Amino acid sequence: MDRLTLSWLILMGLTAVTLLFARHGDAGGSVGIAGAALLLALAVTKGREILLHYLELDHAGPGWRFLMTGWLVLLCGAILLITAAGALGWVGPH
Repeated sequence: MDRLTLSWLILMGLTAVTLLFARHGDAGGSVGIAGAALLLALAVTKGREILLHYLELDHAGPGWRFLMTGWLVLLCGAILLITAAGALGWVGPH
């Protein structure tokens, strides 16, 4: 099996897990802050897989890999912080 096929299978598996969480949220359950953190970690993992194997960042220097992965982590961290602030009542309607 070549690397791109394996990467595609990994992405499909991660997407399936994400969909299972989304179905749980649709059923009236709340994923909460920990669930949001897990979903965002899955998003970072999927994004890194795409960066490395589809955009061929694995052939780039380590600085580029660090920069792009750092951007994904920073973006998802900001989303998690905003989600947590809303869930804890720090922002939003009172």
